[in-house]
Amino acid sequence: MTASPFHRILVGWDASPAARTALATALALAGDRGSVIVRAVLVPSEHTETSGEQSRDLSAQRTWAQEQFDQARQALPAVAGHVRLDWGESTDIASDLITSAAEQGCDLVVLGRHGEDSRLRTRPLGAVVRQVTEQAGLPVLVVPAATAHRGGG
Repeated sequence: MTASPFHRILVGWDASPAARTALATALALAGDRGSVIVRAVLVPSEHTETSGEQSRDLSAQRTWAQEQFDQARQALPAVAGHVRLDWGESTDIASDLITSAAEQGCDLVVLGRHGEDSRLRTRPLGAVVRQVTEQAGLPVLVVPAATAHRGGG
């Protein structure tokens, strides 16, 4: 097996099918020697009245994202040693992902192409993908959500 040129890969995580595909892709690219950092960016609600409500909202987002990550991780081949979930909190998801990738010395960012079915409060992932690919300063791989195989062809 050829060694991967990528050693630290950041995956944008919104728990959508495309994010799950991005995670699987990143793990395959990282191989046995690379590491994958899965970054979930929590977006504070604009419609909370108190800091306590906002805190509860962010806590609920975090719990849900963690549960979805745990489920996705269990469905993948045993690679537990080199994948971890990391957290951010921002209204600018793309900037958070770019900054995190740079701070953690990543050499690739993997993003899913769709995010509309996520329960996290994000703007459409297309805008995030566009901003990250234009501004990251490192390779960005954009993957579509996996689709069920439909017999024939």
